[in-house]
Amino acid sequence: MTGKHRAARGGRRRQAKRTPVRFAAAVTSVVVTAVAVAARLTIGEPDPLAGIPESNRPEVALESPPSTTATAGAPATSRSESDATTVPNTPEAEASPTTPQQTPVPETGSGRFASAVGTSPVVGHGELVTYSVEVEGGLPVKPAAFARIVDGVLSDPRGWTALSDHSVKRVSSNADYRIRLASPDTTDTLCSPLDTGGRLSCRNGDNVVLNAWRWANGARSYRGDLGDYRSYMINHEFGHALGYGHRMCPRAGARAPVMVQQTKGLGGCVANPWPAVTQG
Repeated sequence: MTGKHRAARGGRRRQAKRTPVRFAAAVTSVVVTAVAVAARLTIGEPDPLAGIPESNRPEVALESPPSTTATAGAPATSRSESDATTVPNTPEAEASPTTPQQTPVPETGSGRFASAVGTSPVVGHGELVTYSVEVEGGLPVKPAAFARIVDGVLSDPRGWTALSDHSVKRVSSNADYRIRLASPDTTDTLCSPLDTGGRLSCRNGDNVVLNAWRWANGARSYRGDLGDYRSYMINHEFGHALGYGHRMCPRAGARAPVMVQQTKGLGGCVANPWPAVTQG
């Protein structure tokens, strides 16, 4: 075991179509465009992965640059699974949370990231997985403050180290995974070709990308509890890095497994940000 696990899922971006100026031709073009887009979303291009269950399909992802300060956007070379898979851009994903935005979040950041300095103690037992913590320039969050939250979540006894054969440690460089708080536009770039739509997060290759809009606003499923929602964001996407795939709500009224796509909805479950808390 290397500490890097690859799970897969994918999504596609929609591409806008231009219509001719003349009215009659415009109507025809709109109909044709709608059919073409629908076909692309439901049927897809010739699929070399046909016959492989969707939950197990690999997805091309970004190659992580070696430095701790990097520009968003890189060649697609590795594989991943994302919170933006299965049903991208659903009403639940796009809806405003129940509480208003408290901190303005720019849709576009600088595209460059500052890494939190220092390290954290090793937590857990088993093969060591290291992570760095980075914040995009232009966001109203300091790397040190973000790192304290991430460290607290990943070292929590309710977290992944209680269930897996991994230990975790934050480092300032050369990490196995880079946990990055990014603006919506940069999130879309780092998660591409997965469709995050400016409002979802992802794990893409070595990048664990948390959308700053969600970090500030939460999701309706968490009823305004930003602390728990942020814990969920970290645990869900880092869970993909550890090799865990998406799950469904096991039964109405149960606590949602953390790998349920809780940003999009709970499927009858109760919101739950912790991997080791599954009863009730």
